[in-house]
Amino acid sequence: MNTKKQTVKFVIDENLDIKNHLIGLNVYKSKLHSGTQQKQEKYEKLLKMPDLKRISFLKKDLQNFYLPNKKKFRDALVQDLNNEWAKIDKEFFKRLEKVHANPFPYKLIKGVLSTANRFGYNTNDGRFATSMFNNKFISADVAMHEIMHFMFHKYFWKLCKDKGLDEKQTWDIKEVFTVLLNLEFSDLRFQPDRGYPEHIEIRKIIEKSWRKNKDFNKALETVINFLKH
Repeated sequence: MNTKKQTVKFVIDENLDIKNHLIGLNVYKSKLHSGTQQKQEKYEKLLKMPDLKRISFLKKDLQNFYLPNKKKFRDALVQDLNNEWAKIDKEFFKRLEKVHANPFPYKLIKGVLSTANRFGYNTNDGRFATSMFNNKFISADVAMHEIMHFMFHKYFWKLCKDKGLDEKQTWDIKEVFTVLLNLEFSDLRFQPDRGYPEHIEIRKIIEKSWRKNKDFNKALETVINFLKH
């Protein structure tokens, strides 16, 4: 299968996997959402290490997954996911651009199959992570969630900050807008996008606005006003 025609190309790359673990560490350190409130022994250990030692620790911790004799297994995993994503790539990005009323700002982005239990993204490098251990359908669901964040960072993050929202409020809004995956992409997904428990009320506000107006900017304005007042 030729993934060159896809906007997303899934890969397995040890160094990018390690970078995703470090993104997860930063999110854990920031305590931005309920999933980071409970202490985790591995992250606590990593936080006490200097940067270079963290990388060597993770390389050793993950070495079993990247043994040469497992290459065929890794290749099969990533090929299977690329084949599955190829079925929805064009339609997903068509809807994504319609929902946000803006073009997707990348011609190609990488989806990293990661051994971490958190899935981050890097808008500068054009990459995000999904799970090496989930089945291909759930991994595709995670990919849709992370890809939505690319649109928010490009077109709406600065707008939220200009409106006077702080970093945490802006981060919350970025996360809650993935509720639109349940309204406009449900037939492309294996399961609903659930979000974080503390965002239930704001997700309902977005859902109500979207059902009424089908306008991202109006829904965004409604949520910004809710958070400010």
